[in-house]
Amino acid sequence: MPQPPQPAEKPVEPPRAWWPVAVAAGVALLVVIGAVVVSNLRQGYSAGQADAVRACEDAYGAQAASGEAQPTIQAGDVYSAADWRDYYGLLRQQGALDSPVADLPEDRVAALDDAADALAAEGRDHVTVVWWLSSEEHLVCEVDVEGDRAVADSVALHPLEAPEVSETAGE
Repeated sequence: MPQPPQPAEKPVEPPRAWWPVAVAAGVALLVVIGAVVVSNLRQGYSAGQADAVRACEDAYGAQAASGEAQPTIQAGDVYSAADWRDYYGLLRQQGALDSPVADLPEDRVAALDDAADALAAEGRDHVTVVWWLSSEEHLVCEVDVEGDRAVADSVALHPLEAPEVSETAGE
């Protein structure tokens, strides 16, 4: 008996790879996280502090222009000159300072408070932005602010370390 005709076999499609989709989703997720971090950094801050953050981001981005791959900013904090106690607390927590603020001599504390008050009275500030990078390191950006504008040529990027002012204030 003759065999009934067999249906034509469908061509076998190679299995689809999922990794390109996963890579694209990962990149999109990093972009979204970066946008949220930047947005959160700027919320609740004065116009001068927000401009200082922008100046710091620009300086950090300019470093990437040299062709080096840079770690992404994962989180950050912004400290005005008047927030020096909070900044010193972070430095202490991260091991950059040995003693707590409470151990600073009264004249040094008074000098730091007076310096912050003097800047505020002049419509100026010294803003310190501390970022936590994807490389699990901190990066500090310091910038002077006059009114609502960051002073572009005052931007300085450096690792998290005890500031010189902690050693020289009040002298």
